[in-house]
Amino acid sequence: MGMRPQHGYTAVELMVTLGVLAIILMIAAPQMGPFLRKQQVKNASMDITSAVALARSEAVKRNAPVYVVASNAGWTGGWTVNTTGTVLPASSSSTLRAQASMDGINITESNSHTQFNFGGDGRLQSTGMSFTVNTSIATTGVTPLCVNVGATGRVQTTNGGC
Repeated sequence: MGMRPQHGYTAVELMVTLGVLAIILMIAAPQMGPFLRKQQVKNASMDITSAVALARSEAVKRNAPVYVVASNAGWTGGWTVNTTGTVLPASSSSTLRAQASMDGINITESNSHTQFNFGGDGRLQSTGMSFTVNTSIATTGVTPLCVNVGATGRVQTTNGGC
């Protein structure tokens, strides 16, 4: 009887592989913090853009005003898209969408407005709005984003504060 070939890895091979993996993770981990914060800022700006698009399309569909209203804690505390223009809970039948607060994110509106609305024609019923989205945690390399909502409902996001 001959010896059968062995399959698999030895304990030494597995330990060397895990050691190399640990070294790579130690090098990469410090770079993940700023990357994750940048993504949080981008996601928050996209959530604002999405709320604007929903409010505008619902206003046209209903041929009636639809509002985007900041929570009692301001834009950083979240917002609702609703048909009444007041702060409502997410469970209200007048709430079309609710956005909860986002950890680690600050959102400020340049004129301290706490709401805006679109009329049945799909146009913003006030002057344009500008939101600065930034991290609440001081992180180097993270640029704030400016989300501008024009009178026609067009949203433009640019680097830097508003």
